[in-house]
Amino acid sequence: PTLAPTATPTPTRAPVATPTATPTPVPAPADFVLKALEPNAKYGGVLKLGAHGPPAHFDLFATNTIATIGAMGAMYDGLLRRDPRKPDAPVIPDLASKWDVSADALTYTFYLRKGVKFHDGAELTSDDVKATYQRIIFPKTGMVSIRQVFFTMVSEINTPDRYIVQFKLAEPRSVNIMLKSIAAEWNPIVKKETLDKYDGNLRQVDNFPGTGAFVYSSRTPDGWVLKKNPNYWNTGLPYVDEIRHVWLTAWSPANTAALLGGQVDWA
Repeated sequence: PTLAPTATPTPTRAPVATPTATPTPVPAPADFVLKALEPNAKYGGVLKLGAHGPPAHFDLFATNTIATIGAMGAMYDGLLRRDPRKPDAPVIPDLASKWDVSADALTYTFYLRKGVKFHDGAELTSDDVKATYQRIIFPKTGMVSIRQVFFTMVSEINTPDRYIVQFKLAEPRSVNIMLKSIAAEWNPIVKKETLDKYDGNLRQVDNFPGTGAFVYSSRTPDGWVLKKNPNYWNTGLPYVDEIRHVWLTAWSPANTAALLGGQVDWA
């Protein structure tokens, strides 16, 4: 006999709970100086780094190699950053002194520090942050954006004020993951004027102005030299006067010899 087919029950999904934002305590701008854990840290001197390089190009938005970020990172700041002084490296302020997350986790509002200057003297504004994240999240056709995948839920970026920038999400995501994605060192804030000038492509531009603790000094086939930013917004930093990158192949005998011979301080 032929058995009558039985109906397969349609699986049902449990309703997805909309995450609620967890208030994120952040220090007041005047209290935030990323000082070293060493209480008697001294100023001055040259830090010589046995760095993996040279970089193949200089567009930090289109690469994920230490050869690029290792040489250039100290020239730039992000909207947020991770605290390297603590084992869990929590998210802390950087160019944004504080932030709010809406209860439905769909709106992230960042409040920028006032008076922050790029290396060329221009003031940082929300237009620069928006232009930077437009480059990351909505790159032009054919343009590489390595970190675009971390922000696929962002639908728009608004600037309601000269010092306020808002990210609107099409759907909620973990606040923890979202903030950590923004705090990654691969999201340096770049001047809108710079991005407009080069149409978002910085591959051949080794000296676009940042707001970071060090400024571009010189670059040769053998290394890269950065000088202390005398106008750095984070008062009291940096500690050293100069960073000197020396190009050495990672894990090579030459790298080890340079370290053991005192030619570099770190490799």
